[in-house]
Amino acid sequence: LQKVATENFKSFQIVSGYRIRLFNVFIKTLSCVLYCVRVVHDSRLLPSVHLDFNLCDYLFWVGRNTYLWLIQTFVALVSLSETIIVFYISYEWNICRLFVNAHFLLELVTSFPFIITIFFRDLRIMYVPVFLNCWLAKGSLHSMMNDLNRGSLVKHSALFRHLLILFSTLICLIFTGMCSIEHLQRAGERQFDLFTSFYFVMVTFSTVGYGDWYPDTWMSRLCVIILICVALVLLPSQLEALGQTWIARQKCGSDYSGGFSKNEKHVVVTITHLEMELVRDFLDEFYAHHENKRVHVILLSPAELDDPTRLLLKFPLYSERVHYVRGTALRDENLERARLGDAQACFILSARHQDKKIITDEHTILRSWAVKDFAPHVKQYVQIFRPETKMHVEHAEVLICEDEFKYALLANNCICPGISTFITLLMHTSKGDEGKKSSEPWHKVYGFHSGNEIYMIKAEDSKFFGSFIGKSFTCASYCAHNRYGVGLIAVKSDEPNAKILLNPGGSHIIKSKDTLYYMALTNEESLYNFHKDLKDQKKKADLASTIANVGKYFGRKLVFRSVQSYRRNIKAFQTKPGTSSDSENEDSCDKCKGPCIKLQRSYPQVRTYIGTSNTVCHMLKQKRPICCLQLNEPCEHCPYTSAHEYGWSNKPIILAADRTSTYYRQVHKLHPIVLLLELEETSSPSSSFLDAISYFPLIYWMHGKMLDNLLRAGVSNAEHVVVVKEFASLAEEHLADCSTIITVQKIHRMFPRLRMITELTHTSNMRFVQFSANNPYSLAQSKFEKNEKKRGSHMPYMFRLPFAQGGVFSANMLDRLLYQAIIKPYVVTLTRLLLGIDQSAGSGYLSSVTFTV
Repeated sequence: LQKVATENFKSFQIVSGYRIRLFNVFIKTLSCVLYCVRVVHDSRLLPSVHLDFNLCDYLFWVGRNTYLWLIQTFVALVSLSETIIVFYISYEWNICRLFVNAHFLLELVTSFPFIITIFFRDLRIMYVPVFLNCWLAKGSLHSMMNDLNRGSLVKHSALFRHLLILFSTLICLIFTGMCSIEHLQRAGERQFDLFTSFYFVMVTFSTVGYGDWYPDTWMSRLCVIILICVALVLLPSQLEALGQTWIARQKCGSDYSGGFSKNEKHVVVTITHLEMELVRDFLDEFYAHHENKRVHVILLSPAELDDPTRLLLKFPLYSERVHYVRGTALRDENLERARLGDAQACFILSARHQDKKIITDEHTILRSWAVKDFAPHVKQYVQIFRPETKMHVEHAEVLICEDEFKYALLANNCICPGISTFITLLMHTSKGDEGKKSSEPWHKVYGFHSGNEIYMIKAEDSKFFGSFIGKSFTCASYCAHNRYGVGLIAVKSDEPNAKILLNPGGSHIIKSKDTLYYMALTNEESLYNFHKDLKDQKKKADLASTIANVGKYFGRKLVFRSVQSYRRNIKAFQTKPGTSSDSENEDSCDKCKGPCIKLQRSYPQVRTYIGTSNTVCHMLKQKRPICCLQLNEPCEHCPYTSAHEYGWSNKPIILAADRTSTYYRQVHKLHPIVLLLELEETSSPSSSFLDAISYFPLIYWMHGKMLDNLLRAGVSNAEHVVVVKEFASLAEEHLADCSTIITVQKIHRMFPRLRMITELTHTSNMRFVQFSANNPYSLAQSKFEKNEKKRGSHMPYMFRLPFAQGGVFSANMLDRLLYQAIIKPYVVTLTRLLLGIDQSAGSGYLSSVTFTV
C-alpha cells in the first residue's frame, strides 16, 4: 500500500505541476496579448497634465484605457501571486532565494508595477514592459514538456522538443524586438506602429535591411545591436543541437503516427538485419496485389538503414507508404512506436545469408513471443530456417520453414525435373508480360504462362465452375480448362476440420459449398471481363499448343495408364503400415527376387526433431547397421567401396552438402541416394542422424568434397546431382556462391549430360551457372535479361537456361510465398501438399510423365 500510495503521489505531483505550468503559460500569453491591444489603441499623445515634456517622456508614459488597466492589473495580480506561492513552496519557505532567481525578478518587473498603480492613481499610465512575459511563458512551456515526457502522458520525440525550443526562442526574439523597437521609437522622429516594427525586425534578421525603415534614436539602435548579439549566442547552439538530433532521428527512424484517415491499414515487418534485396522483394510482392495498394508498411529493425535501402525507400512508389522505425521488437516501446496493436498483420522475417541459422531462429522465436505478448490479436506471418523450431511458433497464422520447403523442393526436382522452376514462377506475382518483346518464340510462351497464379472461389459463387455442381472433379477440371483456360487443381469441402485435397479424382463430386482452387492468369472476376483480351494473348501461345498437340493420341493413352497407376498408389496411403511394398505375398517378389519384401510403408520410426510432418515412406522393417551407411568404407556386412560395385538397378542421386540437415514412390522405382558431406576427416554425422537414415533403404553417405569423391559416389552413372549450400557469410556478399559455381562448372565440363540441381544464395548469380564466354546465345540472353530488368520485371533471371530447365534454385525465392499469404492464406497449404510436406487421405500428389516422340 505504501508503494502504491507513493507512486500515486508522484503521479499526482506530475499532473499537478503540468496543470500549474499550463495555467502559467496561459496567463503570460494573455498578458502579452493585452500589451499588444494596448499598443494598437494607444493614441501616442501624452496626457494633458504633462505640459512640460520632452521626447523621453514618451518612453515612461503611455495611453491606457481604464478597462484595459483593470484587466491588466488583475492578470498581473494573479500571475504574481501564483509565482510567489509556487516559488515559496519550491524553495521550502526560504524567502531570500526568491530575490536571486531571474524568473522571479522578471516577474516582479512585469507584474509588480500594476499592483502599485492600485494605490497611486497617477501612475496608472506608467509604462510597464509586459512583453517580457513571453520569456516566462517560454520557460513554463519547456517545463511543461518535461513533465509530459517524465509522466509518459504524451510521448514526444527529442526532435520535437528541440524544434519547440528553437521555435519558441525565435518567437520570443522577434516579439521582444518588435515590442521594444516600437516603444523606443516613440521618442524618435519616425514612430513605428506594431506591424512596421515587426516588418523591420524580420527584415533585419533575414537580410541586412532595405533601408526604408530604420531606427533614428541611439536607444533603438542599441536595442537592435543587443538583439542581434543575443540571437548570435542562442540560435547557433540550438541549431547545432537540432541538426544532431535530426541526423540521429534519420538513423533511428521515425514513429509511425498513422495515416490521414482512420481507415488506413498498416502491417509491421520485423527483421534483425535490413538488406536491400530482401526489402525490395517484400515490397514488390506485397504491393503487386491490388488489395494492398493503400496499406502502409512499417519496417521495424534494430539495424541502421544502409544507403541502397535508404535510396529504395525514397522511390515515389514507397516514399509515402513505407516507414522505417529503428528498434528491437523485444521492447514494448518500439512496438508502440510502430503501432503494432493497430496493425493488420505482423511479418517476422529472418535475415538472409546468416552463418548460424539456429541462433537466428532463436531470435525469431523471441520476437514472435514478444509480438504475441504485446498484441495477441495481431496475425503473425513467421519465417524460420530449421524445422525443429516450428514447435515454438505454432501460434503463428502462417509459418514458413525454409529448410523444410527447400529440401522438399530439391527432392521433388529429382522426381519431377523442372518443378523448382514451376513452383518458383507460381509463387511470384506476375502479369505475364515477361518476354513479350523477345524475338524468341519460347520466351513469349514461357513468359506469358509465368503469369499463372492460384486462386480460390466458392463453387456456388463461381461462373466458371457453378455449372459443374453435382459432377465429378475430373469432369469439372477438364471442362473448365477446355472452355476458359483455367486449371482446377484442388478442392475443400465445407465439413468441419476438412482438408484441402489435390485432384481427388472422379470419386469426388463437386458440391455447392465446396471451395475450389484453380490456376489461372488472373482471378475469375477479372478473367470474365478480360476474356476478349485473353483470346488475343492466347494467340501468342500457339507454339505451346502446337507442341502440346504432338503425340496427342499416344499421350492420352500414356496419361490414362499413369493416372490409373497413381490412383492405385494413392490408396496405398490408406493401407495399414506393415504391409508389403509391392505385393501381397510377403515371401517372394518377381521383379527383384526378394529385396523389396524387407520394406514396408509406414511413418519414420526415428525422427530427428519434434514436430516433423507425418509422411508415409518406404521404410526398412529392420534398420541397417550404422557401418553399412558409409559408402566408401567396407565393413563386415558389405565389402564395397564405390558406387559401381553395388550394382544398383536404378541410377543414384548424389546430394552434395556442406553439412547434414534432413513422397511417395513405387518401391522398384526408388533411386539410391548418396550424401556427399564436406565434413572433417575425423568427424562423422551425428548419431541421431545416422540412426534416422538407417531405416531408409538405399541411402549412403561418404566424406569428401564434391570434386574429390564424385567418381567413387557414382557420378558417371548418376541420375541427378544436387548441390546444396547450407549457409553463406555476410562478409562475402555476392561472392558467397563463388566456390559452388566454380565446382558446378567443373562438373558440367566433365559430365555435360549430367542433370545437376544447384542451390545458390543470390538469384543474380544464376547467370554464371553453366557459363560459356564463347557462346553467342548465352551473351544474347544476358542482353535480353538487362532489357527485362529495365522494364521493371521482378524475375529477369527467369529466361536463363539453367533456371528455365530447373537446374538452379535459390531458397530466397521461397520468401515470396510468405509475403502473399496475407492475401492468399491457402497458398502455403497448397504448396506443402504439392511438395509432399503434408499429406491428406484421398489427395493426389505431384508426379511426372515422360513423353517420347
